[in-house]
Amino acid sequence: MSEARWLMIGSDRRIEECASFFKEQGLDVTVHLHDDVSEDLTNKIVEIHPTHIVLPIQGMKGMLDSKLFSRGTAFFTGILPEVQKTALESSGHLVSSYLSDERFVWNNALLTAEGFVKDFYLETNTPIANTHFQLAGFGRVGRMLAHVLSASGAKLTVFARSESQLGEAEALGFEVKNLSPDVEFKPGFLINTIPSQWLSLQPEDTLRVFDLASKPGCLKPGMSSAYYTLHLGLPGKHFPQRAASYLADTILRMCRGKE
Repeated sequence: MSEARWLMIGSDRRIEECASFFKEQGLDVTVHLHDDVSEDLTNKIVEIHPTHIVLPIQGMKGMLDSKLFSRGTAFFTGILPEVQKTALESSGHLVSSYLSDERFVWNNALLTAEGFVKDFYLETNTPIANTHFQLAGFGRVGRMLAHVLSASGAKLTVFARSESQLGEAEALGFEVKNLSPDVEFKPGFLINTIPSQWLSLQPEDTLRVFDLASKPGCLKPGMSSAYYTLHLGLPGKHFPQRAASYLADTILRMCRGKE
């Protein structure tokens, strides 16, 4: 670790904060505050010959050339296309996803839930107490949202396909409904946490949809609505230092596990 040369890539503010934390620990860190594969990034790679690379949480635009790196380079990734992962591993590099670390994912889910609250207040000027939210999905982010919103006095209906998720939500006291293909939502607010394109909306629909899933979001191809918004990277947007501390701790734990 003492001879490691780190390259941290990404426009998310937690990447820059994570780099600062690593520098405070005496680590050799270079930062590229963009998500795209570019000539500038290639030049940095050739110049510093990084041994450890942190990739953006929401993924990169473009493909990294795996031949630019010395064999055995360690990659710590967010969302990563399978073709990129295969190319890196085929070249003898070590690829680990911090999104597979349970502690990171749960802490990130809580910050996502709190970040949504801030966006909701700013965009609607509506109090959460006594407001009804329809919540699609009851995975980690869905559970944290339900916890944060219900603690503020919200009324929740949880929609899910999984019987285990419906059972857990019902046991926690929430109204539950099956997320069937012909489901109809009540007027008001819908929060999506399901990372797939499942929702049909027409331009005239007034259902206010907050999408917290990763790109491309939950709308089916060709669908659009003026009342739909995609909210990405809420932890880095609203709580960059706390989010960066979770990311840094996770990556350092993953490094220790490889030693």
